[in-house]
Amino acid sequence: NVCLCLTKCFSFCFTEKKIEVAETADGIKLSCEGNMSGNGMEGKELQLTYRDNYTGEYECKDGPKIFVKFRTCDNCVELDTSSIVGLAVGDVVATIVVGVAVYLIASQGRPGQVKATKKSKSLLVCLLSSICRITNPLKYKRGRDEYDVLNRK
Repeated sequence: NVCLCLTKCFSFCFTEKKIEVAETADGIKLSCEGNMSGNGMEGKELQLTYRDNYTGEYECKDGPKIFVKFRTCDNCVELDTSSIVGLAVGDVVATIVVGVAVYLIASQGRPGQVKATKKSKSLLVCLLSSICRITNPLKYKRGRDEYDVLNRK
């Protein structure tokens, strides 16, 4: 009995105060049996939000110390499932709209299109009859033109 009593007394006398750290939605909560102090703050419980200026050493009065380091991202974007699905659906819709626009523009008739002329019909008749000449021969008896001398070389 005496031995058991001495161990309880010995463990009670030399028990250190513990710093308890609890994670919250927007930071952490530090608590201690006595008062906590650090980084210009003091109290039994300290609520620290995720900000770089809360980085520092915190200690329990007459007890242990803890160093807290916050590294936050200033330009970060958090992607959840709905954001990714929205991006994918938007990409598909944009692709379809561009494809339909290209199809509509390409399928329109151009106002300056050349239509078939009557010469093609006369060419067909000439080929069938083999009497018709498509071009007229050069006339040498007229005035001298630049093209009249092509065959005289």
